[in-house]
Amino acid sequence: MSNKFNRRNIAKLFGLLLAILIVVVASNAGLRNKAGCVLMLAGFSSASCVVPQPYQLSDELAEAEAFALGYQAYVVGAVYARSQILMEKDTNPAAALHAPLNTFNVYPGLATPGAAIDFTPNNDTVYGLAWLDLSQGPVLMTIPTVADRYWTVQATDWALNTFAYVGQRVNSKPGTYAYVAPGWQGELPVGVTRLEAPTNGVFLQARTVVQPEVETDVAPVVAQLKTYQLRPLNAQAKYPAVAPGTPVPNPKLNNPIWQSLEFYTLLNRAWTFGGVRKQDQEVVGQFAKLGIGPGLTFDPQTLTESQRKGLARAAEVAYKRVQAYAQENGELRNGWRYATNIGAYGSDRLRASAVGMMGYGGNIAEEAMYLPAFFDTEMQPLLSDRRYRIHFAADKLPPVNSFWSITLYTRPENQLKANPINRYAIGDRTPNLKRGADGSIDIYIQREKPEGEKASNWLPSGEKGPIWIILRMYRPTEKALSGAYVPPGAVRITN
Repeated sequence: MSNKFNRRNIAKLFGLLLAILIVVVASNAGLRNKAGCVLMLAGFSSASCVVPQPYQLSDELAEAEAFALGYQAYVVGAVYARSQILMEKDTNPAAALHAPLNTFNVYPGLATPGAAIDFTPNNDTVYGLAWLDLSQGPVLMTIPTVADRYWTVQATDWALNTFAYVGQRVNSKPGTYAYVAPGWQGELPVGVTRLEAPTNGVFLQARTVVQPEVETDVAPVVAQLKTYQLRPLNAQAKYPAVAPGTPVPNPKLNNPIWQSLEFYTLLNRAWTFGGVRKQDQEVVGQFAKLGIGPGLTFDPQTLTESQRKGLARAAEVAYKRVQAYAQENGELRNGWRYATNIGAYGSDRLRASAVGMMGYGGNIAEEAMYLPAFFDTEMQPLLSDRRYRIHFAADKLPPVNSFWSITLYTRPENQLKANPINRYAIGDRTPNLKRGADGSIDIYIQREKPEGEKASNWLPSGEKGPIWIILRMYRPTEKALSGAYVPPGAVRITN
């Protein structure tokens, strides 16, 4: 083989390698050259080539993928988004009741239909609510001696999982407790109890029971709740404040944000401010390709029309799915949804988001059980223009170590319902509650006032419309926790 031949072939080989390099560079640069143009640059005038084109999903597949990711982001994130918008409302100085971050907002009395409580409130306890930001260090809570009555301070993370209690059931003592962010390694003052939080954002609910319909019992409880103190361990920490003139957001479910592309913008704020639980981080990472995730900016204009269409449909469908789950959780018994899985959700993200959207902030079962009923004993929807009776036999009263109540709500707003006597719940503490000669209790749910002694046990259903009720059992006994107790249902009175 001659040197001339070797040189000629080496040159061709070099030219081929150069051509390949040019193809790669051109492809990466997004160039659209005609067939043969690249290899011609390398001296291969008789050859042709096609620059590889980036593969693009069809519109149908792009929409389907965006729908799938958006749906999952909604199911995982709705509870986070609800935490965020509730916090943004409660810390806005223009809101009816508000307080800055890391400060208790003590309500002046029991919840009413006009109260600024945007989740499903009880009508048993006075609330002191606080939104904590642990991103700049622990927040300390100091509790004085509390009067001898039921009280509790529940702490939930940004995904509504209860991670700590201070209160009567857990035999808490007066003192200082520190809510600490994930991974914080600093030192706490001597004598301070450390409470580890799974996220930087934390929601506190202080609840203290009062005698319903007894105004003189409310003021002392409000005054005592105002002695609960919150303060950052880092006295130099600066926390975000709401800019003057910022509109007060509407956290209720009638806000169109819950079924639109705007939901994903809210979700990004939630994951950026409050953080993502460790067990959710891998799942949340899947959504970054659509601009959804902590620290990201969701901009629909950077997406294709098909992607926007898929995400918009996902928000609508997932919203309905989350709402529907509220009537699926637990076992149906006499019209009640019997469940002991509220307050801590693990990896059941659909359940967390359903509770977050439907009610928000429920206790774990050992602290309080919540049994909702949307139907009567004949599986007909509860309606305010019908009459119902719930008969508790003397040996079938709710088994509790503290107290029980039945509260009535509107649908779909999930709020207390206005009525002529301002009674929104009825239970074992209701003044003048009448018992039968055998110790039984009959509760009457209807619009019109019942005749005679029945009026003492009347829970008014208010103006015409769909309703639902919750049986709350505070500090339930093992009989309730195990499911051995089955409460009587709402029987429709037809005569």
